[in-house]
Amino acid sequence: MTNRVLIRCKILQIAFSAYIDKGKSVEQAEAEYAYSMQKTYDLYILLLLLIVKITEEQKERIERLRTRYVNPVADKDIDKRLANNRFAAQLSCNKMLVSYADKHADINDVLTPALVKSLLDKITESDAYGAYIGSDKDDYDTDKGFWKKVVKEWACEPEIDEALEESSLYWNNDIDIIVTFVVKTIKGFSEEEGATQPIIASFDAEPGAEFPGNLLRDTILNFTSNTRLIGECASNWEIERIANMDFVIMCMALTEIKLFPSIPINVTLSEYIELAKLYSTEKSATFINGILDTLVKKLKKEGRLTKE
Repeated sequence: MTNRVLIRCKILQIAFSAYIDKGKSVEQAEAEYAYSMQKTYDLYILLLLLIVKITEEQKERIERLRTRYVNPVADKDIDKRLANNRFAAQLSCNKMLVSYADKHADINDVLTPALVKSLLDKITESDAYGAYIGSDKDDYDTDKGFWKKVVKEWACEPEIDEALEESSLYWNNDIDIIVTFVVKTIKGFSEEEGATQPIIASFDAEPGAEFPGNLLRDTILNFTSNTRLIGECASNWEIERIANMDFVIMCMALTEIKLFPSIPINVTLSEYIELAKLYSTEKSATFINGILDTLVKKLKKEGRLTKE
C-alpha cells in the first residue's frame, strides 16, 4: 500500500505547478501526476539496484586483488563479508526486481561505474563497515542490518543527490521518503523467501481505494472558491502576501478535509503542517495551522462541515 505521505507530496508538487501555470489543464496535471509517481517508483528500484551494483563492485575488487600480477593478495588476507553479503545476494536474484530492471534498462544508466565505486569507497571507510566486518555475528540478519544502516545514509549523500538531479527533475525532493521505503523493504526480507520475496509492486493507489481519489483534480478546480474561503479568514494584508506554496497547501488541505469523511480532521491538519515544514518554512507552518484551524471552525459553525 502506497504511503499517504508520498501521495500528498506528489499531488502537492503537481498542484503547485498547475497553480503557477494557469494554462495547464486538469487532465494535463493528472497525466503529470501519474508520470511523477512512475518516476518515483523507478527511484525505489534504482536504490535497490544500487545495493546489488555496489556488492558486485566489491566482488570485482577482490578478484583484482587476488589475480593482480604484482603482489597478489592471498584469500586469507581478504575480508569477503561485504562481497558475500547474504541479503545482497538474495536481492540480486529477486524476481520482481530483476523483471522490472530488465523492462526499464534506462534505470541502470544512472548507476554509473564512477558513482558505484565512489559510494563503495565511502562505505568501506565508514564506521558501519568497520563494525560489520568486526562483528562476531556472521549471519543473514547481520548482513541485512548492515545494508539498513548504509541505505539510511543515502538520504543525505551529495553524490546520490547530484546523480538524481542530473537524471530526473521528479527525483529532486523524493530521496528522503524513498529511502524510508527501501529500508522498510529490507526489514521485510526473509531468507526463506529467496528469489520470490515480494517488494513493493508500484506506488499507484490500490484499485477501489478511497484515497487519493480526486484530490488533485478537486484541489485544482477549487482554487478560486478556496481563495474566497481563505480570504474570509485572513486580512487583506495577509491574503496579498501569502506565498504561492502556502496557498496551495491550504487549498489542498481544505479539499482533503471536505473530500474524505473517513480521514479525521486532526490527521489531515497534522499532515499538511508537516508538508509546510518540508516545502515552505516553520513560520509558514504556524501561519497555515492558524488559518486552517479558523477555517474548520467556521465551516463547522455554518454547518458546511460535520465530521470530526
